[in-house]
Amino acid sequence: MAETKNIPDACCARCSIPKTEQYCRTEKGRGPADCPSIRHKKMAQKALAGTLPQELEFARQAAIQECAGYIRDGSHADLTPSKPRIVEIVEFSRRMGYTKLGLIFCGGLMQEGAIVQEILETNGFMVVSAMCKAGRIPKSAYGVTREQQLDTTRDAETACNPKFQALLVNKAKVDFNILLGLCVGHDSLAIRHLRAPTTVLAVKDRLLGNSPLAAIYMYDSYYRYLKKPL
Repeated sequence: MAETKNIPDACCARCSIPKTEQYCRTEKGRGPADCPSIRHKKMAQKALAGTLPQELEFARQAAIQECAGYIRDGSHADLTPSKPRIVEIVEFSRRMGYTKLGLIFCGGLMQEGAIVQEILETNGFMVVSAMCKAGRIPKSAYGVTREQQLDTTRDAETACNPKFQALLVNKAKVDFNILLGLCVGHDSLAIRHLRAPTTVLAVKDRLLGNSPLAAIYMYDSYYRYLKKPL
C-alpha cells in the first residue's frame, strides 16, 4: 500500500475503483490508498462489536427492507425498484413492531403533512405530528433582527422551534420519527434532541420543490455555476 501519511481518513465520494471491484462491495475487491474499509479494519470490527442487540435488529430489518424495495429475479443486474419511500417507511415500521410514530414537518408543507399522517393512520399507526412553528417563539429570541425576518413589517415573526418539536414527540414516547421538509439546520437540531430513531421522508429545497438532487443531476448543465466557489 502507498504511504498513508497525510492521507485523509476517508474520501469514498472520490473512489477511483469501479463499483464491481471495490473492496467494500466484494470479497476480492480492492481500494485506493485512502480506502477506509482497508485502512480502518479494526475500527469497523470495533463498531460491529459495540453494536447493541436492538441496533443489530434495526440494521437487519433495514437490510431486509432494502431488498423488499425491489422486484427481483435472482440477478443483481436486473433489480427493478417497486416502492416509493413512504411505502418503505410504513413497511419498515411494521417490521420493527412500531405502533406510534412522530411526524415532524415544515409549516410550508401542511398539505403534504396531512397526507402523510393520513397514510400512516390508514396503515394502523398512531401519529403525533408537530409543525415547525409549534411552541410559538419570536425569531428575536434567537437574536434575529427585524431586517433578517422574511416579513420585515412584523414586530415578532414566529421562529421554527425544532427543539420543541423534538421534546413534544419525546414526551409522547413515539417509537420512530419521520422528518418532512425541515430547513437546513433546523433539521439538525431536531435530530440532535430526538430520543427515538429518525428517518427523513423529504428535505427542504425552496427552489426545486423539495427535490435537492435536481441541482446535482444537472451539475453539468443548468447548475454548472456550482463548479466555481459560491
